[in-house]
Amino acid sequence: MKKTNILLITIGFMCSMALTAQNDFKIGLNAGINYPHVRGSEYAYNNFKVGYLLGATLDYYLTENLSLKTNINYERKVKKIQLIYFDNQAQQTGKENFNQIHEYINIPVLLKYEFGSSKFFVNGGPFFNYLFNTKISSGYAYDDSDSVSEQKDFDFGLSLGIGTNISLNENNDLTIEVRNDLGLIDTGNVPKHLDGTLKTNAIKLILGWNLGV
Repeated sequence: MKKTNILLITIGFMCSMALTAQNDFKIGLNAGINYPHVRGSEYAYNNFKVGYLLGATLDYYLTENLSLKTNINYERKVKKIQLIYFDNQAQQTGKENFNQIHEYINIPVLLKYEFGSSKFFVNGGPFFNYLFNTKISSGYAYDDSDSVSEQKDFDFGLSLGIGTNISLNENNDLTIEVRNDLGLIDTGNVPKHLDGTLKTNAIKLILGWNLGV
């Protein structure tokens, strides 16, 4: 079964579970952009581009202002790679630009607090990332086993966000959130011949639509 089918089945399960529940639940869809960053090694390659995410949201309200929130997201992170060519006289002869694309399943599990009757909220909790595919632009032919980066499939860390609710009617609302996923474990991705750890970071701008059921 393809990984994208697994994501769709999971989203469908979340929706069906929420539809059988009481009005303590909200389900929804979300989409947004991300800007990744890595840290922990002086050799870390930080030439990233803006990527995107999309997925489903489930909120379970513990009290009127406190809820448990989770997302199931497809997330795409993009790294820029540039090859510079030289002739036998060490003179630069040209450049080529490529994109290295990492595709993830992103699952945050957040405790969300809404400030009384105001429209603002904060949330925080762990996140889990599963890297299910890595690809690079066509035409990239460079291969050096000493420089290959070992990227681990699993990432874990702390997700913190702040946002606002925009009410549309009694049951529907939009959310706008700024979120930071701070990786806490070594994910590799440092060239083999260099020592050092590497941890992830991603700043996200997320737009969501929630439906009370």
